[in-house]
Amino acid sequence: MINDLSSLEEWNHALGVLLQHQGDQDCPHYLVQAINTLVKVEAVMLTLERSGEAPVLFYDIGIPEDKRELYIDAYFSGAYLLDPLCLSDDESIPPGFYPLAEVAPDDFYNSDYYRTYYQNTALVDDVFLIAEPQQGVRLSIALGRYGDQAKFTVDELRVLRSISSIVQACMGQYWDYVQTQNGHNRWQPIPIRAQVEAAFRNFGCSVLTQRERQVALLLLRGHSSKSAAQKLEISPETVQMHRKRLYLKLDIGSQSELFSLFIEALSNASGLEEDPLTAYINKV
Repeated sequence: MINDLSSLEEWNHALGVLLQHQGDQDCPHYLVQAINTLVKVEAVMLTLERSGEAPVLFYDIGIPEDKRELYIDAYFSGAYLLDPLCLSDDESIPPGFYPLAEVAPDDFYNSDYYRTYYQNTALVDDVFLIAEPQQGVRLSIALGRYGDQAKFTVDELRVLRSISSIVQACMGQYWDYVQTQNGHNRWQPIPIRAQVEAAFRNFGCSVLTQRERQVALLLLRGHSSKSAAQKLEISPETVQMHRKRLYLKLDIGSQSELFSLFIEALSNASGLEEDPLTAYINKV
């Protein structure tokens, strides 16, 4: 952190180098170096998100090899749809700086998604810097700490917030570079992305009512019955009623079983208009 002249000199030097590279392929690397002069981070992921499409990993550093299958492969295959920072048409988070706790649903830390994709990766803390270089396009930078490292302090979070505008400006220049180098063809939707998105939308449509599906997806994302009720503008008691009914219809008895069923069904998705549960049930 900037608490003496030496730290300020380190930041100024790193920022100068970053500004020289903000419009080329090395921008993420030098951005991480600059951030580390202020706040030490161990793992970084830079992700491209476009509305209605699966995210694309642009850059990462510090992710252990034994965690990549879970933290990257499974996440980008479809689990990202349950993440609090997932870009959606109806509930996107504006550009800025966000600790995970600030954007997560009220029961997120008790959810199976959190246990699977956060706790199992040994992350002790995660914060995000989000830039929006153009409408419908977002560059999300996840900064994490592992194992026995301390969580980000209040002062460190304040420092990260203070550089949010610099990060956003650099990401805008970096996005211009990406578009110039790759054109638009690379970012066109591909069938598997459309398939994953459709599987998410259609999960349970063959057996559940629309309201039951809405409740199921909110529970999977880490909302409590009270939070889901506020989202759907119904009472918590009504949410509980829908929850019992969908559990009965899916022959499950807990939220953990709902999560497992969702992940299994998602991996067996086939058609764009089909319920992924149908393919999964037929397979087993």
